[in-house]
Order: sequence, then structure tokens, then C-alpha cells
Amino acid sequence: MAGKSENRSWKLFVFCAVFVAMSIVLTRYFSINIGTSLRIGLGRLPVMLASILYGPLAGLAVGAAADILGAVMTTGWDPILTLPAALCGLLPYIFVTLFRVGKGGLGSKQSLKYIPGILFTVLLTKVITQGVLMTVLLADLYYGFESFWFLFLLRNIITVSEGLIETAIIYVLYTNKAVYKAACGGVYRLA
Repeated sequence: MAGKSENRSWKLFVFCAVFVAMSIVLTRYFSINIGTSLRIGLGRLPVMLASILYGPLAGLAVGAAADILGAVMTTGWDPILTLPAALCGLLPYIFVTLFRVGKGGLGSKQSLKYIPGILFTVLLTKVITQGVLMTVLLADLYYGFESFWFLFLLRNIITVSEGLIETAIIYVLYTNKAVYKAACGGVYRLA
């Protein structure tokens, strides 16, 4: 029995490591950077997926690890800027539970009723972490609060646009039976 439990733990570890790698690549290499405070990309998608599929602790670990490793590899790490990345891994599980999004892998017309829950989960997570918290931190670190409202508006337009794309991707992956079984079959949630 211990072998099966150990196998499940390794599977969870491997999937989380893959999500960390995906987040680093999407954030650091497949994003459009505009100055020091604007980035257009889908780097938080794997972090939110880890949270939704494996629980809040897994999402938090994936978000923090991806941010720390990615920053160390490219620009240099600022510990305070890891907070929004970690929260981006923690909040989706809470919102999915709050909005009663059903278990993934539905693959039927019934799964259409979960679109609003997934949409609100993604948009709330992104607006709280990227649109508000990260904007406040970046304004404090780089710009001062003179240009806060301009930065806030611009970052939230980008955040909502990214969120709509990420909602569609998460919905397709979460409700696909084959993808859900491959990702979650025999894996414990870290709740």
C-alpha cells in the first residue's frame, strides 16, 4: 500500500514541476515585455491550473517556485514580488470551491454551466493578484504613486484580456475527460 501512495506523491511532484517549468517559459520567454511593469502573456495559466487541479498548497508552491526560479534565471529576484505569484496559486482553488465549479473531466453539455464559475475564478484571481496587488507593488518600487492610476488602468485592461483567453483554455482542459484523467488520475490534492 505504501508503494501506491508514494507513486501518487511522485506523480503530483512531477506534474507540479512541469507546471513550474511551463510558467517560467510562458512568463520569461513567450511574453511581451513593455518597460519594467507591463507584461502580456499567459505565464499564470499553469499556476492557476495547478491550484484548480491539485489544491491550494500545490498552486501556492507552483506560483512561488516559478516566480523565484524565473526571476533568478533572468532579472533578479525581489521577494516582495513573489507574493502576487504565490497568491495566484492559492486563490483559484478557493474561488472554484466558492463558485461550486464541479469536478473536472465532465466532457458533456452539463459542463457548460461551469463557464461562469471558471470565468469569475480566473478574472478575480488575476485582478486581485496582477491588477491590484502587483500594480501597487510596482508603483511603489519603480514609479511612485504619481502615475498609479494610469498604470492601474493599463495593467487591468491587459489582465482582463489575458484572463478571458486563460478562461477558455482552462475550461477546455478542465472539462476534457482524457486530459483530466491523465492529470488527476491517482493524484492527491494538497488541500
